[in-house]
Amino acid sequence: MTGLSLHEGVHRYLTALECAKIPEGSIRQYRSVLLRLELHLPKRQLASIKTPDLVSFLYGEGRGLCIGLAPTTASAYRSYVRTFFEYAQSLGWIRVQPVVPKMFGTARALRPESPPTRLTEAELILLLQRAEDPMLRAQIAIGISTALRISDIQKIKCGDVNFATGELYVWVKKTGRYDPMPVTLDLDEELRRYLSWYTRSTGKTLRDADAYLFPGFEIGRGRFGMSEAGTTARHVGYQWSANRLKGLYGECGVHTEPREAWHVIRRSVARIYFDRLRTEISQDHALRETAALLGHINVHTTERYLGLQAEKEARNRNLRGKRFIGVSSRDTTVTPIRRPAGH
Repeated sequence: MTGLSLHEGVHRYLTALECAKIPEGSIRQYRSVLLRLELHLPKRQLASIKTPDLVSFLYGEGRGLCIGLAPTTASAYRSYVRTFFEYAQSLGWIRVQPVVPKMFGTARALRPESPPTRLTEAELILLLQRAEDPMLRAQIAIGISTALRISDIQKIKCGDVNFATGELYVWVKKTGRYDPMPVTLDLDEELRRYLSWYTRSTGKTLRDADAYLFPGFEIGRGRFGMSEAGTTARHVGYQWSANRLKGLYGECGVHTEPREAWHVIRRSVARIYFDRLRTEISQDHALRETAALLGHINVHTTERYLGLQAEKEARNRNLRGKRFIGVSSRDTTVTPIRRPAGH
């Protein structure tokens, strides 16, 4: 298509996002950035926009969109512009996609080092007991029993729960495959309690296989709730779960870093599971089984989750500058290590 204006292209793109049922919050962010692009390049044809135009829009002196923003926010804004032009090229609106560059001459900001929060078993139980909202409590129960990411928990459907086989059939987005997670006795009790409330509130049961177990808000109404028919067709959003969990941390007196939310539970459960297996069997077995629990392919990733770096630092403190071999059990006399004759 030739002669398509930037204004028309943006309008069609936003309409396509709505038809694809992209969350309204995400669409608002796309709309905000792209409308500002229209204001920066008024009455321009889409095909006439080149990389220098985008450099001026994003980093122009004194008025660039990304000037003064946090790196993560600037990266998000760039991605909104880039995906718009990718869409335009895929439909033939433009022949060549302009490059959306990063900020020139900047280094990645270093975050201050802070140890990740890990909760004890008692703290996890306290979170579960103090969660008054049925949806939040059920999500926490699943997180404690499976160490799943909240993004995977939110997408569980009624058809994924199978009490007969004792499995929770979960689509894990990061690995791109289904994982039949075992339903523990604790989780069995929590799920049955939640499903009783769920059926009363939504009229849905486990036979409604396509209904989301954790429903979200109804499009167009701009509010959370499940009183209207059809709300179970969408799952609850991340912000709903994150905000309520952070509030619960405060109520329970649990300190977390500003960026921490649901991964605290996943990380804590993994460490508790690892420590239990390490005591009962061995460290190598514990590491491999914990990697399986978390869905990690590489055990090095699991080590970072478990915070084993702290144990390595303790090892270094205990050994650095001290005698390691040749020390007598009675004194500190050292038997020197000599090279064998002829070598």
